[in-house]
Amino acid sequence: DDALFELGNSYIKENQEAIGLETYNRLIKDYPGSTLVPRALLRQGLVFYNSNKNELALSKFKTVVRDYPNSQEAIQAVATAKLIYVDTGQVSEFARWVEGLDFVEVSDTELDNASYESAEKQNLQGKKEAAIKGYENYIRDFPNGLHAINANFKLAQLYFAKGDKDKALPAYTFVADSGASEYSEQALTRVCEIYIGNKNYTSALPFLQRLESIADIPQNRTFAQSNLMKGYYEQKNYDQTIAYAEKVLETENIDDRIKSDAQIMIARSAIATGNEERAEMAYAEVLKIASGGLAAEALYYDAYFKQEAGSFEQSNNSVQKLARDYAAYKEWGGKGLIIMAKNYYALDDAYQATYILESVIANFGDYDQIVADAKGELAIIKSKEAQRNSSIVPEGN
Repeated sequence: DDALFELGNSYIKENQEAIGLETYNRLIKDYPGSTLVPRALLRQGLVFYNSNKNELALSKFKTVVRDYPNSQEAIQAVATAKLIYVDTGQVSEFARWVEGLDFVEVSDTELDNASYESAEKQNLQGKKEAAIKGYENYIRDFPNGLHAINANFKLAQLYFAKGDKDKALPAYTFVADSGASEYSEQALTRVCEIYIGNKNYTSALPFLQRLESIADIPQNRTFAQSNLMKGYYEQKNYDQTIAYAEKVLETENIDDRIKSDAQIMIARSAIATGNEERAEMAYAEVLKIASGGLAAEALYYDAYFKQEAGSFEQSNNSVQKLARDYAAYKEWGGKGLIIMAKNYYALDDAYQATYILESVIANFGDYDQIVADAKGELAIIKSKEAQRNSSIVPEGN
């Protein structure tokens, strides 16, 4: 048996694995009572393991454990089998197997580490779906384990990368709620992004407040403040909206888009609270830097404030610019035309005012409020004109 064992070892060293394995088989068959049988079985398992034949390797290791418990070979067989289970993401199966072995004690800490290591291996090898399964298994088996923060963060990143943000959210939230860690800021930012993307500012606000307070990266702090501003506006908390808009505007080197967002929040909040002086100043700032819909809105209010100041012709110029340069923003254009009609009536041109309002009623059917406002203004003009005409009564009638 010694000779066969050494011969088998020689064949394996010379990369003649098939002959080597067969030589071990002869030893096992011809000398079943030999102390070298468990070593031969273990060697066979190791050869299969090194050739990535994991199922064959496990079969050999389990034979050693079953038939030769408490032996050094059995202990080594368990240790190598563990590597296979880790490599294949089956640590739970390993745990169930060793639970029934009297001669091996595997601690919770060892299983915790093995389960996390298994998921990490899949991730590092680019096996994303296997890594997701591995991290999920780890979190299921060790919800408050040694690597719970890392596992949740990496699972969240994998889900986020594949666009599955609803599944990423609870994992990011776990990290965000787990105290200070290297991933806290990034996790908080992601939680906020996902809630904001779902238009759920109510849920986003407490996370945005925490992000503002802990952010080391200036862009993340600005992101938090600008979205706190929008969230408070959505909740009609106009004082907080303005407070955060002012914080955003104090930030150095922010781009015009963020500046115009802040100014528009100040302007709208001021309009909502009846502070037209503040609104006029803010809309003037928006007009300097904004484009698209925000510029159309600012230009409408430019016309509105000029009308309020009695500058009717200048107000009309702003409406004409709005119609010419921002025709795509029909709602603001329609509201602007109503201002223009009021301006013409104030300039004693009832005919032009009436013509514009009738045109708005005919052409803005998709905008119920604009049509209703135009009809209201038209009724006022017709009523005033009727009174004016009836007061001019020719003599003799």
